[in-house]
Formats: sequence, structure tokens, C-alpha cells
Amino acid sequence: MSKKATGGVTMKVVDLRNIFANCNDQLIEISDNRIYYAEEKNEEGHNSLFLLEYNRITKRERILANYILDRPAFVPHFFSFPDIIFMVLEDGSSHIELLSIDKITGEERSAVMLNLVGNFSECAALDENHVILFTEEDETHAELFSEYRRLTGFARVALLFDLEEESYYYLRDPRICNASANDLVTYSLEDDRQLLVLQPHGDEKEKWNCYRNRRWLGDHVNDHVWLCPLFDFIVSAKSGEKRVPLELILSAGTDGLVRYAGMNEEEIYFRVKHFPSNDQRLCAVNKRTGKRQIVAQLNLRSNELDGYFSIDTEDGRAYKIVDQGDCFVATGVLHSNLHAPYSKELGDFITCVEDRFIIAKYVLADETDSFEFHSIYDCLTGEQQSYECSCAVRGGTVVLY
Repeated sequence: MSKKATGGVTMKVVDLRNIFANCNDQLIEISDNRIYYAEEKNEEGHNSLFLLEYNRITKRERILANYILDRPAFVPHFFSFPDIIFMVLEDGSSHIELLSIDKITGEERSAVMLNLVGNFSECAALDENHVILFTEEDETHAELFSEYRRLTGFARVALLFDLEEESYYYLRDPRICNASANDLVTYSLEDDRQLLVLQPHGDEKEKWNCYRNRRWLGDHVNDHVWLCPLFDFIVSAKSGEKRVPLELILSAGTDGLVRYAGMNEEEIYFRVKHFPSNDQRLCAVNKRTGKRQIVAQLNLRSNELDGYFSIDTEDGRAYKIVDQGDCFVATGVLHSNLHAPYSKELGDFITCVEDRFIIAKYVLADETDSFEFHSIYDCLTGEQQSYECSCAVRGGTVVLY
């Protein structure tokens, strides 16, 4: 199914609901020509995991690889790179498996089994050959973790694993050891990969409470954002340095916050807020030059009593959603000229494709069941189509599954 937008631009809708056979299917990557996903099945009494590719041109599915999961509690974590899919299999214990699968041949480029010190907690793949693993205390290593906490103040152990070397390096920098996996963001800049380290102080509510209690907490309850070439980080980490060469690019003290809001090819976006004035803006950092600038105001007008801002983290588009009583009105505030009303029955605004097709989500739930609906609303014609399914959007492609 596809829809034509003005100017001859096409929004493509790829409906994979018939291909995604069960609720254990997991979308991995949407590219221009292919979609990668995983499917768990029980076949002949065995739990199996399939990695699959859907060719958007031929509209055919093929199996890249399949595995029998010898532990039913295994949870897969997927990371997609240009040539491979990197997978971590874990069941919350100290035993994990690391697999690197070639996207063309389906062959394993590497397969490693590890027994960690402590139980697996989180992971973040940095590139095709390096992953950061976090572990937490287990019964076997309780005394060791107690001594580790006493010496370092860290609750978790962080280590860098190199798949080519099949070796690991314990990390010592508190900015990494105290991070969560989601706070480690990598991206490509020309031929080099960069590592963005987010260091927010709690969630937004916690940061606001710190501001309210600043008389006792002081002015240095900080949010920090750090940046480093990935190669430099890896060299430093392998050398055992206590501080890896991170550059501070943004920060906010007790009276404000800085939160990551996504990126596109040119810029990285952050939502910044000044608590005393309640002023909120969108700040862009140029990937090449490092130049910082305010690119959008994220403040409601005095007559807009009920509204919020939605930021598309995939490409940095931002929208203002205002309740107008009988409908919502969506207005683009960055990289979008959208201005359109839409029915409240569609649910929560997700994004808008080509400044014309609003994607919205509605969840119907009771004590026992939950049903997820996604709608595509054409602001030009008023046509609306709703689907009971999950949905992912990349560029001009909407995938239903």
C-alpha cells in the first residue's frame, strides 16, 4: 500500500502483519530496500529464534539465520550495523552469548560465550566489534561486589568486550560506569564513529525537585553531555585509564535540565529548560563543527492551556500538539510546516510523514487485556485508516507489524 503526497512524494506503507506471525516478533531495522526482524517460535518442543529479512523490492522474505534456544528464558538484544546484525542472548544470569551475523550470507562472523562476574544487567553495542556490558551483584560474587562498591562507589561493573580479540577490559570512568545503556549513543560522522555519553540527573521530575530544594542541595546538581571519537574511547578504555577523553558539549546546573531529543544527518538535538523562567527550547549541536544554537521555542502561548511538544527522535522534527476542545491541532515547530486539526479519537500523536500523514497511537486496555491501534490520517483529504498492530516509522516509510 502507498499514498501519494503533493509534489509527487510518496509515503510507503509496508504491511507486515501477515508475516509477523506472533507477539514475539521483534523489528530490528528498516532500511531503504530491506527490513530486518526476529521471530521466536516453538517447533517440535524447541524454542527457536529466526533472523529474517524482508526485501521491499521483491516483497519476499528469507531466513538469514536460526538458532535453537537451549534456555527458554533467553532474551535477545539486537543491534544493527551496515554489514552485520549483532545479537546478545542473556537470561539475567552470568552466562551470555554474543553473535555477529552477516546480513548478506547469514553466516556467523563471530560467536562467543561468556561467563561474567555478576549477573547480566544491560548492554550497548558501540560498533560491529565492540560492546559495553553491565553486570550487577549475584550470590556467587556478593562479597566481591561489596568490596567493589566500597572502593569505587559503583553499584555495577562495566566492561568493554572486543569481539575480534575475544577479550574484555574493565571500565573505570564513573561517567561510563554509572551510565545506563540508553545513555550511550553512537553515530557515524563521515568515516568515523562518535560516542555520545548522556549524563542526566534522574528523570525530569527528580531534577525539578532538586531545583525546588536547591537551598540545601546547592547549584551543582548537573546534567552533562559528553562527546568522544569512538576510536579514542576504545584506546583509552583498553589502556585502563580512569578518565576516558570525553569532551563536555552541554551542561545544566540545578536550575535547569538538558535532555537528548534525537539527531539527523547534520545535527544532534537537545531539549533544554530553565526552571526559574519555565523557558524551554530545542538546542542543536552541529556534528561537524560543534556549533550550538537554539533552533526552536518549546513554550505554549498564554491561550494554549492544554498542550505539549512531540519530538521525533529519528530526524529531529518537532511538533506542538494543542487541545482545542473538539480536536487536537498539530503544528510543526522544527523541520515541519504542518498545521492541521485531527480527531482526539486517533489517540496520541506519534509523528507526521511529509507534513501530511499524521501517525497516531491509541491503546485500549482493561484489567486483563491490552489492544494497540495505530492510525494514519491524511490531513489533505481527511481520509483515515486504523490498524490493530504495532507501528514503526523511518523517513517516508511506515511499517505495520
